[in-house]
Amino acid sequence: MKKLFLLIAVVLFCSCSNDDNHSSQNDLKGKWNLTNTSGGITGTTYPNPADQQMVLEFSENTLKTYLNGTLLNTQTYSFQTKKSIFGGVRKMIVTQSNAIANDINRVQSFKIVGDKLYLRDECFDCYTSEYMRINPAAF
Repeated sequence: MKKLFLLIAVVLFCSCSNDDNHSSQNDLKGKWNLTNTSGGITGTTYPNPADQQMVLEFSENTLKTYLNGTLLNTQTYSFQTKKSIFGGVRKMIVTQSNAIANDINRVQSFKIVGDKLYLRDECFDCYTSEYMRINPAAF
């Protein structure tokens, strides 16, 4: 009986995966402060300038972007599960086109690890941005 239990435990443990698809809209809700951006042709990491605070605020289906406390942009967003250009199928955030941001349905894969959010533009030579959750105890 012990061997059967051990076998079932091993099978269950091995069948678990650590993919990005477990992140959900509820995990994303709240405010996120930009800490750095990396990528482009050179793959350089650029820390966020000390005199600039870029904050994203996700609610039910709205994404607001703030710079130093001033609202810059409000967009609607949705989730889609799509094949990523970086491999595999991933959950994506798709923001709707917006004349102010001059976006055309921007698509970014995302991953939440602890209090960090990683947004990755789904294009080659584009950028990955790292954000830190603001006041995680409130969410």
